[in-house]
Amino acid sequence: MKKKPISIAVAYFIAVIVLAHFFVPPLYDWTQNTVSDLASQGHTYKWIMQTGFIGFGLLLTWGVIFHFSKNRRAYFLLFVAVYGLSILMSGIFCTAPIDPSMPYSVSESKLHSMFATIAGAAMSLGIFWQVIVSLNQRERWRRIAFFVLVIGISGLFGLAENHILALDKGIVQRCLYLAGLAWLIYEEQILFKGKVNSK
Repeated sequence: MKKKPISIAVAYFIAVIVLAHFFVPPLYDWTQNTVSDLASQGHTYKWIMQTGFIGFGLLLTWGVIFHFSKNRRAYFLLFVAVYGLSILMSGIFCTAPIDPSMPYSVSESKLHSMFATIAGAAMSLGIFWQVIVSLNQRERWRRIAFFVLVIGISGLFGLAENHILALDKGIVQRCLYLAGLAWLIYEEQILFKGKVNSK
C-alpha cells in the first residue's frame, strides 16, 4: 500500500474541523462563521482548531518533501509548501473573537488574515501552474475546473464577507476548502502515476 501523506493531511484537517464544531464559541453559527472562527481569540477551546491548522501545515509540508524527493520535476509542490506553511502560521496567529465586545489583539488578527490570504494565493498559483504543464487535455480541463472553482468561490466569499452579496459566508468558505482539498488529493493521485511535466 502506497503512503499518501497529502491525503493523510487532508483527512486529519477535516477530522479536526468536525471535532472543533462540538466545542464552538458562544454566538457561533457554522453557516455564517468561518473555520478560522473556531480558533478565534478568547475562545476557550481555540487550541483544537489551532492544532488542526498547525498539524495540517506540518503534515502537508511532510507530504511535499516526500513527493518532491521522488519527483524533482513536480515544481507545483513548492506552491503547496507555501500554502501549507501559511495555513500553519494562520493557526499560530488567531482571528478576532466573534463577540465584538471582547478585547483582542488587532495585530494578531491581521497576521492571521495575511497568512490566510497568502495560502489562498499560493494554492491558486499552484493550480494555475498545473493547468499550464498538463500532459493531456483531460488533465488540463480537470485542473481548469478546480481553478475556476477556487477562484470563483474565493470571489463569492469576498463578496459575502464584505456584505455585497447576501450569502452564508460560513458555507461558502467550507465549499472553498473542499475544492482546494479535493485538488490536493487529485494531484497526489497524479504524482503516484508518475505523470508530471517539467515545463
